[in-house]
Amino acid sequence: MPVPEPLLAAGTVLAEPAPPEIIDPPQYSVAWLILAALCVIVVAALIVGTLRITRGIERRIAYRARPTDVDTLKAEFLRAVNDLADRHEAGELEAREGHQELTAIMRRFVRRTTGHDVTSQDVGTLRADPRTREVGELIAALYEPDFAAASDTALRDSVRRAREVVRRWS
Repeated sequence: MPVPEPLLAAGTVLAEPAPPEIIDPPQYSVAWLILAALCVIVVAALIVGTLRITRGIERRIAYRARPTDVDTLKAEFLRAVNDLADRHEAGELEAREGHQELTAIMRRFVRRTTGHDVTSQDVGTLRADPRTREVGELIAALYEPDFAAASDTALRDSVRRAREVVRRWS
């Protein structure tokens, strides 16, 4: 049997010799700091890029959804017709004057949407042109209440027809 190197007394533990100096913990490399900075830059660029792209898309959608000039004119003349109806219901406007004003509103509507001055055209000319046929029919229907001393045509019905003509206009 081999002989143990040092004979130890029972219960004695030998310790290793102490190192000559204390060693600092290992330091992180500068490459990790550069990598972290690059990651932050990439994440920020992704966020900014995503916001710019989505805002651009939203602007294009909003521009496409904008009302056209004809839609804007329709809304303007529908407001004028509604104002006329409100004044009549409030008792500020008689039916005959309301019909006359409605005729003028519809003629201005045609002039603004087509560019043709129809304020002095007769009903036959308005009916003959396919673009103004509906307005010509409406104005023809408004002539009787325009010029008659008393008419059975209610301004409410004429206003309803004018609204339909304006809404269907293309």
